[in-house]
Amino acid sequence: MKFRKLMAVTLIGMMSASLMACGGNSKETGNKTADGKEKEKLVIWSWGADEEKKSRETMVEAFQKAHPEIEIEHSVIPTADHVWDQKMTAALSAGTGPDVIQMSPDYYGLYTEYYEDLNPYVEKEGVDLNSVVTEGMIEPYYRPDGKLEAMPLLENVFVLAYNKDMFDQFGVEYPTADWTWDDLAEAAKKFVGGEGADATYGMVNHWIDAGLSVICKGGSAYSDDLKTCEVNSQAVKDGLNLFGDLVQSKAMPDDTAAKSLPKEQLFVSGHAAMYTLGGFETKLIAEEIGDNFAWDAVPMPKVENGKNNLMYATGYAMLKTSKNKDAAWTFLKEAAYENEDMAKETSKIGLTSCKNIAETYYKDLEYGPIKNSAFLDGLAGAKLNIWGGAFSAAGDVYTQIWQSVTIDGKSADEAMEEYYPALEKAFNEANGN
Repeated sequence: MKFRKLMAVTLIGMMSASLMACGGNSKETGNKTADGKEKEKLVIWSWGADEEKKSRETMVEAFQKAHPEIEIEHSVIPTADHVWDQKMTAALSAGTGPDVIQMSPDYYGLYTEYYEDLNPYVEKEGVDLNSVVTEGMIEPYYRPDGKLEAMPLLENVFVLAYNKDMFDQFGVEYPTADWTWDDLAEAAKKFVGGEGADATYGMVNHWIDAGLSVICKGGSAYSDDLKTCEVNSQAVKDGLNLFGDLVQSKAMPDDTAAKSLPKEQLFVSGHAAMYTLGGFETKLIAEEIGDNFAWDAVPMPKVENGKNNLMYATGYAMLKTSKNKDAAWTFLKEAAYENEDMAKETSKIGLTSCKNIAETYYKDLEYGPIKNSAFLDGLAGAKLNIWGGAFSAAGDVYTQIWQSVTIDGKSADEAMEEYYPALEKAFNEANGN
């Protein structure tokens, strides 16, 4: 807790303070509870900036309000410039980490050796997690060997937002929930027009596009058990070629054009007809659009026999070196499902893992024309972020494949021939082979 220094202190004030200190006081003071017991200390590390940082702070404040017997030391560390990665990895290797640390299941076991297995805590609690955690949100936290390495906090998926005014202007029918990626690609080409600052596009060039290229035609990066690389398949090549064609036809900005304006601004400013909108940014996008144009959203395009959405998830783990595991577990379970005030704070930036709040409070939130229920519905078809953690080196090579197709104009076959051997090698190394 921070205290402001007094600019001036009067003699009377000093005497009064002295007298008060001599008198008895049964109220909670310093590191002691109301009954004089020492407070338990809990150290929590979170990541975030801007709205995410605010949400983490207010969520922990809600926990503190419910647990005055716990002294909380909460740090929100930025992820920019690898600050989080550097501080986290140094602390883990030195054994000097916090009691509770934010993580993501898309680390794919990279740091699991440092995390406490939470199965015994759940068993002792006697709770059925599927009954209290939002559907589909607990599974990613189980490792293949059954270890429960963390508890969920939130997830974010995407919907396809579209500018109704642009669709009307260009005489194109609005997207529907039955659209496939082929339908999207066909429609996107009808918006191509103008030059330079006046250019119009069918689709925004988005940072999740490389991941979508893996799944949009039914492909997969690897097998469900994470052991077999499946990138060099015709389905993945078809997805890459679809996005390459969107860029070559100017239905999507090329690399040069995309750098001239922040990606979401192409949509907000009326230069792109469609945008893959994440649940974490809906409020901001709605505020920026205001009354400038009519817009709406539909589910992401369908993928036959496959996932059609990407999921970005985060939760909290208890470190094996935690000095207060009981308090750490109390925080983990309340952040995940038990404390509804905490869940409401989390709901400001994503879909909370607290099932009751997700299906009531969160679901009913609206920003502009977009109802949060669309993101809740999108979970069923979502694939966890593909190239995180242990697979980041393989993901770096896939980025080279992606750029070879979308920037250099090569075919997926040509790009795979050049880069796939390196990707397969990195993937196998991640699996210890």
